Amino acid sequence: MNVKYKTPFHNKDGNLRFPYRPLRDIVFVWPDPPPEKLGRKQLIYIPEYLRKKYHDGVGIILAIGPGFTNDKGRRYPTPSELRAGVKVLFDKSVLWGVYVKGQDGKKYYVVLCGVADIFGVV
Repeated sequence: MNVKYKTPFHNKDGNLRFPYRPLRDIVFVWPDPPPEKLGRKQLIYIPEYLRKKYHDGVGIILAIGPGFTNDKGRRYPTPSELRAGVKVLFDKSVLWGVYVKGQDGKKYYVVLCGVADIFGVV
C-alpha cells in the first residue's frame, strides 16, 4: 500500500510494512514526532527522555483490526475511512503503547488504542 505520509515503517518503495497484525478493533498509531523545542521563540528545550512519550494526538494508522462481534452475535466492523496510512486525530490520554522495530532497525514508540479512541481523520 503506497501512502503519502512517511513513517519509519515504510520501505524504500514507499510501501507501509508493519510487523504486527491487530485483532478485534485495535489500532496501532505512530504519533507525529514531538518537537525538540517549544514556545513562541522556541526557547524551551524538551529532553529526549521526556519526548519519547509526548504526543499531540495526531498520528498515522500503521495497522487496524477487522472489528469485533458482541455477545449477541452482532458484527461491528471497523469504519471504512480508517485504514493503514491515514492521518488521524486520536485520544492523547491513551496510556497503552509498545516499542516496535522500524525498517531502519531502530525502535519506535507506537500508540495502541481502540477504534473508539480515534476522533477523526485529518
